[in-house]
Amino acid sequence: MCNTRLFRTPIACCLAAAFLSSVSAGEPAGQELLTAAGKPAEGPLDVFLGEPLFDMQVVFDGGNDVREPYLAIAVDGTLLAVRNYQKQLRRSEDGGQSWGDIIEAPITHSDSNMIVDDNTGNIMSVRMWDGADKVFRSTDHGKTWAEEKTTIKPNELMKRLEETGVQKRVTKGEQGKSGTYYVHANASEAGVTLRHGEHMGRLLVSATFRPHAKAHPSDREPADAIFSCAIFSDDHGATWQVSDFFPEGYTEEAALVELHDGRIYYNSRSHSGYYDKAFARPLRPDETLRREAWSDDGGQTWKNLRISQVLPDGGGYGRGYGMKGGLARLPVKGRDILIFSNADTAGGDRKKMTVWASFDGGETWPVKRLVYAPHGAYSSLAAGRPATDGESRVYLLFEGGPDGRYSAMRVARFNLSWILKGERTGNGQVPEWALP
Repeated sequence: MCNTRLFRTPIACCLAAAFLSSVSAGEPAGQELLTAAGKPAEGPLDVFLGEPLFDMQVVFDGGNDVREPYLAIAVDGTLLAVRNYQKQLRRSEDGGQSWGDIIEAPITHSDSNMIVDDNTGNIMSVRMWDGADKVFRSTDHGKTWAEEKTTIKPNELMKRLEETGVQKRVTKGEQGKSGTYYVHANASEAGVTLRHGEHMGRLLVSATFRPHAKAHPSDREPADAIFSCAIFSDDHGATWQVSDFFPEGYTEEAALVELHDGRIYYNSRSHSGYYDKAFARPLRPDETLRREAWSDDGGQTWKNLRISQVLPDGGGYGRGYGMKGGLARLPVKGRDILIFSNADTAGGDRKKMTVWASFDGGETWPVKRLVYAPHGAYSSLAAGRPATDGESRVYLLFEGGPDGRYSAMRVARFNLSWILKGERTGNGQVPEWALP
């Protein structure tokens, strides 16, 4: 059953040579697609199998505001972990075994996203909320960052809102103005470089359209509902286009991956339920579950809205307003093995950090495994790149510590074999080809 509020609102440079030849030829059969590091973009499944592997370590701590985890993997395999609230970044050049000193990075609250351009090797973070659209770009795998101007192009609905005077784009800080909105990419999982189909090379990351309103996103009137969306660039980040909105409002903090056939799978937090306890009521089953949709045009439009019957929108403390989850696709050629992370509490307390695996591009999620039982909240996922030190592992960065859910940030490393030792959900079957 879909959310009863569904549709009720009135705003319903230096490419690697092999990559260039793939783009121009439409990804010819038998040609290996390489990244800017000269390494294969996708590889075999067997590196993620073998003996089960798992370890975990703290990468950020101190105080009770160790919040907003963001994880990305550079084309050379360097891992980047961000503690957003403090603008802190740590790098690992050995597949997550050790982590370097803290670097100050410009990735901060309200726009927290990283996009790795497989074509150039650049890493970007797009900022849209503070009045001057800009990109922070790193050309050295996250060691240093430079600010650049960029252009964010509105989608057709946003244009109509401006033209008719219904809503006007302003900054986050101008919330006192009626009839205004802002665009941001807060709590977005790392973006992707599309590798298949006519939009090969496009950069794509989730974002949010957010009207100004005093109420929490869960408690707003339909005209003030926030909407998940995406932004994409076909010129390596010089300009960005806002996609059509996700087909359901009260959504944000989303994640997306490209499937092997070029379609995009989109997974979003929902703000169904309530935040203010004055609105307390029994929750419907759909109010504690994730929202899903797909795109077959490179992330321009989203369709086939579905409320997952398996993936929880954990962390609403019984009120059902969800939280940021992690999502990654294993870089396995011809397969769509997806990993999702969240608190396995279905809108309850923020604890029981868990990962789920899908072997059919998000259609079913037949297995899950608990990672960390105590306090655990926001999370971010990444999968090791082929021919790098981390190629056999999945990486999970999450808020969680023994002194409270925000007292530390941990990185767990594991392989697919470890997940497969977990609990069967009854939603589909693990295929024979995926077993160790």
